[in-house]
Amino acid sequence: MNIPNQDHTLTGHVLRQVRRRSYEDPNERIPPGVEEVISRGSCHVGRLNDKTVLKYASDFNDPNYLMSIKIEHRILQILGPHPRIIESKGLAEDGLILKYYPNGTLRNYIKNHPYETLDRRLEWCKQLVDALLFVHSKRVIHCDICLHNVLLDDSFNIILADFQGLVISRETGLTMLDGLTRECAKSYMPRENLWSASYRTDLFALGSAIYHLINGHEVFPELDSFDDEKIINARFINGEYPKNDYVAGHIVEKCWRGEYASAAEISSDIAEIQSAMRVVGEALKQMGVEVPIEKEGEEYEGDDKDGEYEDDVEVLMGLRCLQGHHVFLFSMELAHYV
Repeated sequence: MNIPNQDHTLTGHVLRQVRRRSYEDPNERIPPGVEEVISRGSCHVGRLNDKTVLKYASDFNDPNYLMSIKIEHRILQILGPHPRIIESKGLAEDGLILKYYPNGTLRNYIKNHPYETLDRRLEWCKQLVDALLFVHSKRVIHCDICLHNVLLDDSFNIILADFQGLVISRETGLTMLDGLTRECAKSYMPRENLWSASYRTDLFALGSAIYHLINGHEVFPELDSFDDEKIINARFINGEYPKNDYVAGHIVEKCWRGEYASAAEISSDIAEIQSAMRVVGEALKQMGVEVPIEKEGEEYEGDDKDGEYEDDVEVLMGLRCLQGHHVFLFSMELAHYV
């Protein structure tokens, strides 16, 4: 694996990688006005009403937590309004007021909706990539791309949240602001300088997010991001990736290998897959092929009269999508999602 050169270093600080939890700490202080704590981590998120939430420090005695919230406020000001970026309502005495998105995180949604179509999953991938493309155009590095930090709006389109990352000077290329947050192990690009972050480290994390979206689970699901951090890191360094037998797998691996120069290149590759899917769908419609959607643990049992269904399967498996030098075989496994 090629470890990219990093220009943005930190000294004198401790990066925060706090395990998220759902249970309440009996000693935690909840700010006035918070009706319900909906997320706990290095910072907590509490619902104020049906329109807004408050993001506040988990440790009110640590000035770094308070500063990171102010940095997030400033980063959101730099980004400005955008349909795929969380909406800020401004700073309050106890934290940052943000718009409330009642449909929750994309992570929880796909966990609770395992049969969501591949079309929808690819559209979410495209929206996430395009959101990151906008973020990078503003010289902002997110530093924690994962599905826990992706929300769903009223129309179930993605909203990118949690901007405690970096702002890079356009003139000097040096770090102007840093919220001191970095990715967990399953999204973390191995590098010589553990403190550093760059556009490519964001793209690496984006690869893990796309893997999660398409497959319905995190990379290396048998490993824990905290307890097995060294094992995960070693696998990424040695290129020991999961079997590449899923749609967009080559995109994910290019992200992990650091082979993309920008989010725009990833967006283009995903758009090609979406286009090919439309071609396949139209071809199936013209052939009159109806492909059943299997439920978990079930297998298709058709009549297969006179071998007609078998012939259709052969035609289906012959449909290919050329993605650069990578060939996708649109088999019954792909049709499972359509």
